[in-house]
Amino acid sequence: MIKVVFSAGLILALSGCLDTFGQMRDAIMNPDPEVEMVIPGVNRAAIEQADLAAVLMLSPGTGIAAVGIAIQMRDGRIIYNANDNRGVTLDGGLIYATLGFGTNLQAVTTQSNDPLVTEAKAGDWPAEVTRTYHVSQRGTVFAQFTAVCRNQVGRQLVIDVVDANRRVVEVLETCATQEGDTFNNIHYLDAATGRVWRTNQWTGPVQGNMQVDVIDQFAP
Repeated sequence: MIKVVFSAGLILALSGCLDTFGQMRDAIMNPDPEVEMVIPGVNRAAIEQADLAAVLMLSPGTGIAAVGIAIQMRDGRIIYNANDNRGVTLDGGLIYATLGFGTNLQAVTTQSNDPLVTEAKAGDWPAEVTRTYHVSQRGTVFAQFTAVCRNQVGRQLVIDVVDANRRVVEVLETCATQEGDTFNNIHYLDAATGRVWRTNQWTGPVQGNMQVDVIDQFAP
């Protein structure tokens, strides 16, 4: 059973307290009120047999969920598309762009050692990362939001990612924009490699957080 994950607009201070970490994690993953979302069925065996790289995409802000298949690699980023013209582009574990889930995220520019892009193990993350989000507005106009994200490492655990158990480490990011707005991301990294199996990331002020579950990793 896939756990339905919904984003939350959190305005909480990051601290070293494990109880606070747990409260923030639960608020990101299970906000109140929840938005109804129909999760598409996923045939993991068929995906693995066909040797496809695939992701499950959940957009709580719009109540849309879809399964995306890797269709292209461009500049090292993997583009995943669903049949209904929805998709995400992943740069490592970073949600680089989105399509068809609301207000499209066009791109995220970040520093060369961004641990989501380099897929670093939790213990090797820098103390903070600066990212700039380029979000669609009307026509060819884009809004830009620059945020500094600081991280805290949480539990080691086993999660169910579309009927497959993954041993992961959770990492919480608390982010603040130059304008003083705040948001939070949470990532579940492979305990051995640092690759992302599940991530819940901010994708803009209107669309909010999206979750991506990696059903089967892309292997060039």
